[in-house]
Amino acid sequence: MARADGRVVNSIGPDDRGFPTFLRPASGFLIYLEAKPGISGRPVGTVTFRSDPNNSSILPDLQLIVSRALGNGSTRVCDAGPSPNIGGVPAATLPFGGSQANSNAVNDLTCRFDARTNTSLACTRDAFMQVESFVASTSTVQFCTSPGVGTEIAFPIGDTTVTGRVLDAVGQPGLPSSIVIRVLSH
Repeated sequence: MARADGRVVNSIGPDDRGFPTFLRPASGFLIYLEAKPGISGRPVGTVTFRSDPNNSSILPDLQLIVSRALGNGSTRVCDAGPSPNIGGVPAATLPFGGSQANSNAVNDLTCRFDARTNTSLACTRDAFMQVESFVASTSTVQFCTSPGVGTEIAFPIGDTTVTGRVLDAVGQPGLPSSIVIRVLSH
């Protein structure tokens, strides 16, 4: 999680499931996910949109779901604009694919991210706020909301769990990880 100015925001602590919790406004911030090669050593996949309306097993390399609908919760896939066709993202449940509705929700959220493989293009900055930099020195890819979390995908008041995983270049998934975005008011 990062602020719009690239500074990393620290967790306020774990929720009751142990997931790091971040106190944020409903919109106006960035979400990032960093990845590195896993046990296989294969490169991290960088595709953020791969959809087939007739095959729920077709998914992008970046896979994210949210436990509660964002914005207006539109079920249109990748309705990221231009205005007035901007829509929200529906809630989904694990597994990431499993159903066409879940596959669509994954693609609807991840199509709003860019994959960055060069630290000079990172959406976060170093500790001195001087240079764009990945947060973890071992990361090889950083996925960032582009341009950020706007009102079209504003988080609802309360806790929303964001769960993500990344596939390697041959489609093998990494372990999923979850965070909680807590919004106190709009």
